[in-house]
Amino acid sequence: MNRVLVHGRFGSASGEVPFPMAKPAAIPVAAPEPTASVRRLPRTCAHCGLDLGPDHREQDGPFCCGGCRAVHGLIHGAGLDRYYELRRGESAPSPQLRPDNFAWLDLQLEDPAHRVGEGVVRLRLDLQGVHCAACVWLLEQLFARRAAGRDLRINPALGTVELVWDTRLGSLRDYLAEAEAFGYRFGPAHAKPTPRSRGILVRLAVAAAAAMNVMMFSLSYYFGLAPGEQGPAYVMFGRLSLVLCTVAVGVGGWPFFAAAWRGLRRRVVHLDLPIALGMLLSWSGSVHAYLTAGPENAYFDTVTIFVALMLVGRWLQEWVLERNRNSLLASGGIADLYARRLVDGRLQAVSAAELRTGDEIWIAPGDLVPVAGVPLRREVLVSLDWITGESDAQVRRPGERVPAGAFNAGETGFRLAAVEDFSDSRLHDLLRLDDARGDDADAPRDAWHRIATVYVGVVLLLAATGFVAWLGAGLQRAVAVAVAVLVVTCPCALGLAVPLARELVHVGLRRQGVLLRRNSYLEKALRVRKILFDKTGTLTRGLLALSDDSRRELLALPAAERRVLWNLTGRSGHPVSRCVAAALSLSDTAASGEGAARLDPAADDVREVPGEGLAWERDGVVWRFGRPGFALPTAGNDDTYAGRSVFSRDGAPLASLTLVEEMKPDAVAEVALLQAAGYEVHLLSGDAPARVRAAAAALGLAAGRARGGLSPLAKADAVRELDDRDTLMIGDGLNDSPSFDAAWTAATPAVDRAVLPHKADFYYLGDGVAAVRRSLDAARRLRTVQHGNLVFAGAYNLIAVGLCLSGAVTPVVAAVLMPVSSVTVVAATAARLGAGRSPWTS
Repeated sequence: MNRVLVHGRFGSASGEVPFPMAKPAAIPVAAPEPTASVRRLPRTCAHCGLDLGPDHREQDGPFCCGGCRAVHGLIHGAGLDRYYELRRGESAPSPQLRPDNFAWLDLQLEDPAHRVGEGVVRLRLDLQGVHCAACVWLLEQLFARRAAGRDLRINPALGTVELVWDTRLGSLRDYLAEAEAFGYRFGPAHAKPTPRSRGILVRLAVAAAAAMNVMMFSLSYYFGLAPGEQGPAYVMFGRLSLVLCTVAVGVGGWPFFAAAWRGLRRRVVHLDLPIALGMLLSWSGSVHAYLTAGPENAYFDTVTIFVALMLVGRWLQEWVLERNRNSLLASGGIADLYARRLVDGRLQAVSAAELRTGDEIWIAPGDLVPVAGVPLRREVLVSLDWITGESDAQVRRPGERVPAGAFNAGETGFRLAAVEDFSDSRLHDLLRLDDARGDDADAPRDAWHRIATVYVGVVLLLAATGFVAWLGAGLQRAVAVAVAVLVVTCPCALGLAVPLARELVHVGLRRQGVLLRRNSYLEKALRVRKILFDKTGTLTRGLLALSDDSRRELLALPAAERRVLWNLTGRSGHPVSRCVAAALSLSDTAASGEGAARLDPAADDVREVPGEGLAWERDGVVWRFGRPGFALPTAGNDDTYAGRSVFSRDGAPLASLTLVEEMKPDAVAEVALLQAAGYEVHLLSGDAPARVRAAAAALGLAAGRARGGLSPLAKADAVRELDDRDTLMIGDGLNDSPSFDAAWTAATPAVDRAVLPHKADFYYLGDGVAAVRRSLDAARRLRTVQHGNLVFAGAYNLIAVGLCLSGAVTPVVAAVLMPVSSVTVVAATAARLGAGRSPWTS
């Protein structure tokens, strides 16, 4: 039988998943802290610089979340405070990442292609979390402190790092682990598509160069260059202007022409159609003026500037999306799951896809179970929250099936006999990166396409009307009027102000820890009416805490009994035990007298019964802690202690403790704000129905809007049942992957998990859910600004077109009015959305 050691770059449970001994039906959810501890003075986070808000709690210190608190402490402790001098402005909150076991690194180090000398390797890795020059400096300082580090090159724009490391002088794993403690995340390099912004930038360079030269030639005409003695220069400058303008339109206008043509082939009026038409007609009108009235009457300079400005807007739009995407580790899905197989006594690194029925697998603490199997030799503790959403860890005895996608929630490893091939594993299907929503490069945006359709039709109709009306005055006069109409109505409000507004919204959201992956989300968000939350890890932290009453009951115990309880729970890796032991340890610092957290050598005799509790016989007295039926053997079916964990002495109860799920600090307030704004909030979870109902009650949700016990496919069916192209799904588990495909739009806080961030329309950082409301508010604010721009453009066009049709405006004057109106719209957009602030970047 083959023996396999499996690791996966998908985070780890590390025993963090709740496993309450009490019955889940009676476990309520943590209530918000009392308002007496609320800080009312506005302050900013000491790490990321974000406003803490009016409801920040004094006990949280000057930090917006636990991630920022942890990273600030590490930076200060390591003597790297210059990080804050290099970083200017606000940043996104620091994500709280699960530890990575770096199993993927072994395959990288063993690859001969990466060796550049004896014990020296050169690796190219993907990097997540680098936002500015300060981040680069911090990673370089950590690297420089390692004797094994030879060279480090970071590309924050692409989210990659290239390093040279001497494995004889130190462990690369240690450096990566230290860097990840500061909020960065590494992974194996994946091939990334050529950024669209790069091609647009090349076209922008060509168009800008042409525009500057044409402007120089045009100045000569403005200052009196005329035929005659200056004839050769007059002719040459005109011809050069024609050639350069044609190059600018052909090269710079191609992205707009291509998108417009693709839309027409699909019988859709693409947003780029009026822009492309404006470029062509402006160029045509300028060429006509050149041929009929001479180069001094052409306006090639205006046409080339217009093309360059359109490309600036398009480049901004693509660049900000690519920056957000590159801030996240690329995911290879199945390819990122690794295994080690023992063949003929040798350990062989292989892809988990090679696992077969009958393989013996070693699952280390916190590791992922890649295929279904049965544990060998002893009971094991596994967490199913990633695949089912259940917050309780579960015990599996030898011979009982452990599903693929579970995590080892215990403190020791175990052996598992595979009962299926990886290709038949449920993990195989859930890890696929297929995205039902796909790329949105040419996704139709209904409102803007209706506007574009009407706009193009009206402009063409007005130009034709002007041409016919002035035809009696001569063909040249009629053409001049038509061209003036086409030039003066050039759709800059759509072509430049729209992408600028989007970029400003992206920057504002990014500063608050919200990173959009798809541009279409800002349109989709306007249709959202139903918000569907997963529970564990999304609204809750996935951790346990004592209720206020239980905390007081615990502190009321005599010191001797508290010491016994600490010795019972302090040696257990069970989440309930850890929660109680931590509460007892904290009480030592707050209360006078002898502390409970003192190890008793006799506690080596503590016996743990999986799924039941802990027992310790000491000096003839039997102490127990666990389920009521275990701690109180004579209680029978008494419901007095239902849903509680009981501490007893010789069968007599000393304390009964209620453990609650710890809500994220802003969950209750944010759900209330979303409902007050008119959104229909639902809770969909794979956790026990009773626990889900309790969470819904604490959140202020109606019982009918909370569903528990849902499998991944059942949750997706529930999303489809609710969806009318108006649902926003928020989840963080692999069991949410099918639901993401079913929802109208989706988001996740799970930046350190596989698949989900790459299926989401946006992902967010920090220890809260305010990002959901912020993203929806940003979409509405963008719509308001864009509508204001349209009103301005409409008023301007009404006046300008009227003057053109009256013959008062020539094509040259129209060419001047058009950029003036564009600059006005752009300035107004920047003033309303930019607030005079710019993001700090590297």
